[in-house]
Amino acid sequence: MPVEIELKYSLDDDLARRLLSQHSLAGFALTPFVTEEVTDIYFDTPDARVAQAGYALRFRRKGAKTSLQLKSLTPASGAWHQRRELHIATGHPAEPERWPDTPEARFLQELLSGQPLHPLFTLHQRRHEAQTLDETGKPFALLSLDDVRWQAGGKTKQAWELEIELLPEGKEMALRRLAAALRDLPGLHPQAASKYERGLAMLHQ
Repeated sequence: MPVEIELKYSLDDDLARRLLSQHSLAGFALTPFVTEEVTDIYFDTPDARVAQAGYALRFRRKGAKTSLQLKSLTPASGAWHQRRELHIATGHPAEPERWPDTPEARFLQELLSGQPLHPLFTLHQRRHEAQTLDETGKPFALLSLDDVRWQAGGKTKQAWELEIELLPEGKEMALRRLAAALRDLPGLHPQAASKYERGLAMLHQ
């Protein structure tokens, strides 16, 4: 199962809007921002089989693309998140019989053991993306500045989050250098809790 490595930070509205007008972050050059609307619906079985197995399951719609994404619930180390993940290209999150016949889909079907999936809560995100460049000018990470709105259990919450995900061709050392540089940026706070964990906390309040 592939591993996702990313940095996560919380920040206020003023800092988020200042970052959107910049062409670099902590000395690392950025490409121009591109904005997309992203909707995530998190699912689990009635007996929370996915969570009990150590995963979070979300259905993501980003532009014309849809997929199911299974991510391990691995504890973060400050801003540093490292999780196993798999993707299933489908527009039918709660209908396993319509999923493609792939190893990833078979893995998830075995985990569910025939139990139905039900939605837990929804995230609406206005995502501003830019590639982060190393000293040679090559992209090594994807920066996402997200205006996030949770809808869980009849409650709504909004917050900004900065995510910087290592690209498949990127070097982990470059991401660690960026993490070290970001420690000195005022107003940026390491976010150890995932969006799933914060949505689940809202649901159970």
